[in-house]
Amino acid sequence: MTNKQYQEKLEILKKLGFAYYVLDEPQVSDYEYDLLYHEVLVYEENNPTLVDPSSVTKRIGGIIQESFSKSTHIKKMWSMQDIFTDDELLDWISKIEKNFPNIKYIVEPKFDGASLNLLYENGKLITASTRGDGSIGEDVTKNILTVHSIPLTINHKEKIEIRGEIVIKKDDFNTINEQRIKENKPLFANPRNAAAGSLRQLDTSVTAKRKLFFYPWGVGQNNLVYNSYNDLMSYIYSLGFLKPPVKDLVNSVQDIQNFYQKLIDTKNDIPMLMDGLVIKIDDINSHEALGYTAKYPKWMVAYKFPAVEKTTIINSIDLQVGKTGVVTPVANVETVNIDGANISRVTLHNFDEILKKDLRIHDKVIIIRSGDVIPKIIKPIKE
Repeated sequence: MTNKQYQEKLEILKKLGFAYYVLDEPQVSDYEYDLLYHEVLVYEENNPTLVDPSSVTKRIGGIIQESFSKSTHIKKMWSMQDIFTDDELLDWISKIEKNFPNIKYIVEPKFDGASLNLLYENGKLITASTRGDGSIGEDVTKNILTVHSIPLTINHKEKIEIRGEIVIKKDDFNTINEQRIKENKPLFANPRNAAAGSLRQLDTSVTAKRKLFFYPWGVGQNNLVYNSYNDLMSYIYSLGFLKPPVKDLVNSVQDIQNFYQKLIDTKNDIPMLMDGLVIKIDDINSHEALGYTAKYPKWMVAYKFPAVEKTTIINSIDLQVGKTGVVTPVANVETVNIDGANISRVTLHNFDEILKKDLRIHDKVIIIRSGDVIPKIIKPIKE
């Protein structure tokens, strides 16, 4: 096999792999893929100095790591301000439009996953790291090599940090937990926990078995020249990254509210778990003018979905002793699933809370959970 033939076969394998792992639309039989893969692997073993850094053979796990090293982000990875009501949305919009009237807004789903920072130099993926404290994360590059929706090379030579969310589709999450039941392993509470846990596997072959997907939502270090954040992200998608299933550029509060309601109405049709809507100002020049708080940019917010209520029954109450000796009552309830999370234990905070709500064993109760908020019992249902 010549080097030219090797490169041609690599391109075919990349397209076949993307169709199989990302689009879930296999183009050839496993046998045909494995045969072509073997030809490429043999060539690389015989020509180690000619191995393409973006080769599909680098996607396979099998490396056992002792620990994760720290990785410093070039630009800080900020958190997002959360809002929960229309009044909070209107308040945020009014502060923006006071100085920037007639502004446009990007609206897109907020996936419930694990944030990731990808650093590319000279078109090659150098490091992949978790958010960490926003300045320093953990280097999970070896694990990320197994994620087929992350390009190992891009057609962009300048240094750039591409930020996004690692997610697991709801169906794949259920499959993972079913397997963990068979293996007598503790279940993941929700897709976000599964995604984060998959990133932090010392054995990369475990990560390789999980169907992880990466959806970019922004950039850190970059030398891009764009006035529109929407245009900037379109460029990022053109480098080979996935676009969110729904996204829009809107002009008004009403447009934002309509999109928000549309997401709520259709969230069960979208394969990934969402916990809200991300709203960003499209005009990049206004970003620095608006500035940042200690935790988040003022030019973007996460409009969280309303809390989901479920009814269940208190089966028993445990007393949990913390490190400081504080005793906290915890209710063991019949398991209920709220937005992908299986809830079987709910903190009752303190004994005054039990008396205040008049909670008793065998009571039917209402549990509420919103976004990342810890589930809590609202009240008993008196019959």
